[in-house]
Amino acid sequence: LHAFFLTRTNGASQTFDYMANAGNLLPAPLRNQVSVRIAVAERADIVIDFSRYAIGTELYLSNRLQQVETRRHEGLGAATPVLKFIVDREPPEQDLSQVPNVLRELRPLDPAEIAAAPVRRWVFERSNGMWAINGQFFNPNQPRAVIPKGGAEVWELVNIDNGWDHPIHIHFEEGRILSMTRDGVEVPVPPHMRGRKDVYLLERNSSFRVFMRFRDFVGKYVMHCHNLIHEDHAMMLRWDIREDD
Repeated sequence: LHAFFLTRTNGASQTFDYMANAGNLLPAPLRNQVSVRIAVAERADIVIDFSRYAIGTELYLSNRLQQVETRRHEGLGAATPVLKFIVDREPPEQDLSQVPNVLRELRPLDPAEIAAAPVRRWVFERSNGMWAINGQFFNPNQPRAVIPKGGAEVWELVNIDNGWDHPIHIHFEEGRILSMTRDGVEVPVPPHMRGRKDVYLLERNSSFRVFMRFRDFVGKYVMHCHNLIHEDHAMMLRWDIREDD
């Protein structure tokens, strides 16, 4: 996990506009952000205005989320520089582009469609010294879900309290978070997670309810934890989209 901050060499923070998560535009930019927190394989698109800095000014994108152990983060700490920016003026003409107040409106969700959708519950857990989903290890020859093309479902992603965070990546289809819990209590969905997503950070003892539509293509796909040691041992499953007979 990472918590990125953009600062000058004197420690002063530089704000930015948060435009998109997981490659999908948000309904509106999140203005004047000073940090962004992302999990492994999660993406954030930001716009930074460097115009007020003199040529040669140096800024650093730094990670402040401490992870002493591999299993979980330990909160914010000292900054670890990740990327250095040196301000230039190339081309020299002023960039007059602006971030609009409206980006991409989200399609309204139909409560009736959600209520009628089948629900699948996926529990990410440890089993026999390995990593499992619903108590089973990855089998590439056996689909754990078969979904008709054009269907819609609600997937419940659940992390029991095993001391680990699991960034869960659902291939091919992106979903909309309906609700999320921590320690059994429902909490608001953060603004940057209200658009379409394909990576969901399951922190310890947390869950997501995700609405998904399976629209365009048939095929074989996977869902897995993006802690690669978990994926390899063997927290991954195959799911298929097939033509509805």
